Amino acid sequence: MLALVTLCSAAATDTACAQYRFGLSLGGASTVALVVEYRWEHQGLEVQAGTWQFRDLSLSVTGKQYVGSRAVEPFVGAGLWAIVARAEEGTGYGLIGRIPTGFDWDVASRHAVALTIYLNRALALKRPDPEDRRPPRKTLVPLPELSYRWQSGR
Repeated sequence: MLALVTLCSAAATDTACAQYRFGLSLGGASTVALVVEYRWEHQGLEVQAGTWQFRDLSLSVTGKQYVGSRAVEPFVGAGLWAIVARAEEGTGYGLIGRIPTGFDWDVASRHAVALTIYLNRALALKRPDPEDRRPPRKTLVPLPELSYRWQSGR
């Protein structure tokens, strides 16, 4: 995420940087995560880095399409979520496809909150226990997320 911010300040114009948003999220791909989103027109690219229990690392990249241009903007998108977790049995990992749907609310100048429901489906999975070779579930798992974002500049 730091590289994304550095690239913006070093290589992009002030107009492009004005559309970066930084924040925190609760739920979704992590219990708590740091969020960086780049928005242009009605699209957004979001990167989240977080954790569930401080023994794991969760990283997600999601593209979003926003609809409308009011204070409340609905959106839908698609992305990938990767997680690496340590347990007594070993280390496990997962790659999950995700579809977000929700709305972004511009509550004040440069401040926004978003409520998102992610539909998640496991694509690849290695469980921490080497004896556990069950395949990932094929069902969609909904996970809610609440996030706050602060937009740098205007």
